[in-house]
Amino acid sequence: MITLFGRSLSYLFIITIFSVLLTLGNVLVEFSWLALLIFLTAALLVYLVYRKENQAKNYDVDSLEFHPEVEQDELEGKVQERTLELNIALQELEEVNKELQEKNTLDELSGLFNRRFYDQKILAEYRRSRRNLTPLSLVIIDIDHFKNVNDNYGHLAGDECLVAVSSCIKRCLRRSSDIGCRYGGEEFCLILPETDSKGANALAEELRESIATCQISYKGVDIHLTISCGISTYQQQKNVQPEHIFATADQALYQAKNNGRNQVQQKDFT
Repeated sequence: MITLFGRSLSYLFIITIFSVLLTLGNVLVEFSWLALLIFLTAALLVYLVYRKENQAKNYDVDSLEFHPEVEQDELEGKVQERTLELNIALQELEEVNKELQEKNTLDELSGLFNRRFYDQKILAEYRRSRRNLTPLSLVIIDIDHFKNVNDNYGHLAGDECLVAVSSCIKRCLRRSSDIGCRYGGEEFCLILPETDSKGANALAEELRESIATCQISYKGVDIHLTISCGISTYQQQKNVQPEHIFATADQALYQAKNNGRNQVQQKDFT
């Protein structure tokens, strides 16, 4: 744009020179005050055009020297602004992903982790147990005669019982590494890293007693619950996989049921 302006001034300068020469010729041919006035006006115009053209050239040089720095500062400012906006957007996206992940891993009714999270966590803790040579215990919990609760009081009463049992589980799990999951229906699982069979048995017994003394009231009716627990403990036994840990604990659970329920049983790997 500056170059185009300079060319326009040059053309105007040529036209002005031509007018001056024409006026000067007119003065020489026939002197008059009007011709003299035109001559002086033309001369002044030539001077002004010449001065304007020099100023435009100087501005062009100054722009070449300082304009890139101004543009660089503006560019850096815009980059910082966009970077800040990007960081804010990423933070918001991370929060949304975290909320979505919690929804995908939590059981809505009980507030414990769901079956999907159990499948992921038991595999991770199994590998950590093998790597660190530490024990890993699994406790499977089943509410005794839960079908009778649904049949006698309705499924809403059954939901209240599930919430009450979940609350007892949360109170008994004092370590952040201990994981409580609702496996499905009235079954729950406890993943206890770095816990041997003795420690797992003590925690299961504490939970059993807590639920047995828990007061559950639904529409003025008191509901008494008991649980049965099966425990298996992995201590780097050969040929044992996560599914074997669950199967062994499940066998111990059925043994507790067959022995009269409301008790804790342990079973070793065969």
